[in-house]
Amino acid sequence: MLIVETTGRKTLARVEGLGDLSHAAAVFSPDERYSYVFGRDGGLTKIDMLEARIAARVIQAGNSIGGALSDDGTLLVASNYTPGGIKVFDPGDLKLLAEIPAIGADGKASKVVGLVDLPGRRFIYSLYDSGEIWLADFSKGLQPEIVKFPKVGSLPYDGNMTGDARHYLAGLFGEDGFAHIDLWAETPKVTRVFQGYN
Repeated sequence: MLIVETTGRKTLARVEGLGDLSHAAAVFSPDERYSYVFGRDGGLTKIDMLEARIAARVIQAGNSIGGALSDDGTLLVASNYTPGGIKVFDPGDLKLLAEIPAIGADGKASKVVGLVDLPGRRFIYSLYDSGEIWLADFSKGLQPEIVKFPKVGSLPYDGNMTGDARHYLAGLFGEDGFAHIDLWAETPKVTRVFQGYN
């Protein structure tokens, strides 16, 4: 990782030892001192941006595709390809706090992609293999309440959330269109949008 400052456009430091960073993702602590990097080798690395060093590192899965930090900065969640599901960590020491399998309605384990944080210690993500979207609510503890949206389309992949935390969009890798959920609706449901965009 390169740490740069954009005023003078200078590289301040280089941090090595982060593992496989192909399709890696990073999120930042609320004070932006720490960066959390999710690598494709399943590595989760906490970087101290001021000291330009690795503060903690764990191999938490066989293959990871991203993650998010809760709005209060207390839960760090990784979304995994292998073995699938999500894992919840303490952002301080990367201690594992919870593990939520992603077993779809078909009874099979699924890759998890498109993970995004929501206000109130909640996270929304897609189950790639089973064509579902799950909303996990950790507001009452480490055993989340999960709302499941089935049959969203074929192979939901990258997920995006609007800045007001209202609209979740999952691009469908297996067909032409997006799955959309309006989380402010009285009864949120999945609708299909951008049909025929391809």
